[in-house]
Amino acid sequence: MSEPTSAPDAVDRAGASYWQRHHLEDLLRGSKPLGEDESFEIPDLADDEWDRFVRAIHE
Repeated sequence: MSEPTSAPDAVDRAGASYWQRHHLEDLLRGSKPLGEDESFEIPDLADDEWDRFVRAIHE
């Protein structure tokens, strides 16, 4: 006899969605390019922190 299991909750669904491979087109659907007055710059970020941030984006 097996143990009863509960139905997936929001955390279970979010976890499954996080690990599921997504196509880039799906991820970017509905997004807009940065405007003229927008930037990826994060105020008060040290150079080494910026380098780590950029490496994380490219992983």
